Amino acid sequence: MVEAFQEVVGHVFSSEGSYGSERVEVTLLANKSVYRGEYLCIRHPYEASKPVFIQVETASLRRPSASYEEKLLRDGQVRQDPEKIVGKAFCWQVGYEDSGLVRPLLTPIPPLTPVYRPGPEALSSFIAPGGASISLGTIYPTDVRLSLSLKVLFRQGALVVGGVGTGKSTLLMTLMVRMLRTVRNPHILLIDWDGEFRSGLLEKAAEDGGGYLRVTASTRLARRVRSLSPEAWYSAFRTRAGLTGSSKEARALYAVVKRVEEEGASSMEWSQQEFDRILSMVQSEDVRRNLEERGKTLFKQSPEEGNGVDVVEAVRSKALVHADFSDASNWDEIINRSRGMLEACYLQARSGPSFGVAVFIDEVHNFAPQSPHEGAASREAYDMMIPVMKLIATTGPRNGMPLFLATQRLSEVDKFISTQMGQNIFAFRVEDVDLERLRSIMGSDIAYSARLLPRGYCIYKGHALKIQRPVICVVDKEADVASVGRDLLTRWGSQ
Repeated sequence: MVEAFQEVVGHVFSSEGSYGSERVEVTLLANKSVYRGEYLCIRHPYEASKPVFIQVETASLRRPSASYEEKLLRDGQVRQDPEKIVGKAFCWQVGYEDSGLVRPLLTPIPPLTPVYRPGPEALSSFIAPGGASISLGTIYPTDVRLSLSLKVLFRQGALVVGGVGTGKSTLLMTLMVRMLRTVRNPHILLIDWDGEFRSGLLEKAAEDGGGYLRVTASTRLARRVRSLSPEAWYSAFRTRAGLTGSSKEARALYAVVKRVEEEGASSMEWSQQEFDRILSMVQSEDVRRNLEERGKTLFKQSPEEGNGVDVVEAVRSKALVHADFSDASNWDEIINRSRGMLEACYLQARSGPSFGVAVFIDEVHNFAPQSPHEGAASREAYDMMIPVMKLIATTGPRNGMPLFLATQRLSEVDKFISTQMGQNIFAFRVEDVDLERLRSIMGSDIAYSARLLPRGYCIYKGHALKIQRPVICVVDKEADVASVGRDLLTRWGSQ
């Protein structure tokens, strides 16, 4: 590719005198500069027309100093000498493309090898995935579009992290709008705890994509009688009741369910009546009482629930079901309502291969906190919600129910969930303990750049690209979230 080698920015030169294939030290030309996270390339040593890409991890200036210079500076005598300043870039090899696959160059990269800034087409061809994709922005500092594989995103989900006002909710909005416009027959469930995603643009995209339905905390929801296989019934009950597989309650329940299966039952209703029948077959009174205590909230039906909105059918028939809980009276109501909707969709997704939904949740640290006793809702509500979130985070994507989560406090999200969702992660500006958690997930020092990112810039790392290296992206903004322009000074008319 001729366009990959048009601009020389420097040459490979190690100050220590040793040269390998993974770590590459570059001395820059006097009139050139590079950026942290930027992609550069060299010629393949055996196939000169093929670029081998490297990524800048750190960029710095080096200036040899003499002992007397510090004294001169102390005395106010500043003597600039541009000839002493040398630009350096420390890079990691990414690899080269061969038959559609990214392969590493295993031989040492020779000294004085020219280093190029690749052309846009070469960089796009190397990074962009094959198949259906959505574009979310441009790769910094180029105009190359960042396109992510839809198949991978829907197979793994994604996690968006960043501080207040950095652009994470805007990215969720862009993701939903682009999916609604790109995917044929989409189905999205948006859990919006504060009405942040009330947007005319999002609603129109949903209407054009297959229909929009908004439900609130006061909306009546219908209860569904679902049928599961005996094994799925046991797994669903044990997970949501918070039972470990080795507990005596779980073992007793498993024995009864297996007996029911051996008697010829191929399915079991997820209902209070079925649960009562199972309880009657448990021999130990203590175990039966404990199971009854743990299971009483699972099948509890509120008086107002009945002939209301069937969440599963709503998701099946609409492109976007927007659960706007800004009218909820407390956090327990938000958590319990959300759990009910997630459970209904998950059970349907597991039992019906034609059903699938992408779930979007903002500020997920309020739904699955690392320390439930410090969360916004009660401990009892979280004891029921967190197992459901863990179950969907691990088995949801392969059952047609991927999660797309956002949080301003990564360190306060349940670590099991954040680690599981870190296969595709977008990081806006974060600091302190959140930055350390981010680095443990990303596994790259480029993650430290997240401290300096301007609003609307993020670092993406995941499997939805052809490469498994971080990319700094300038995110497109489809629409502002509802809170933009509603701050106190705006309400007062002060600005």
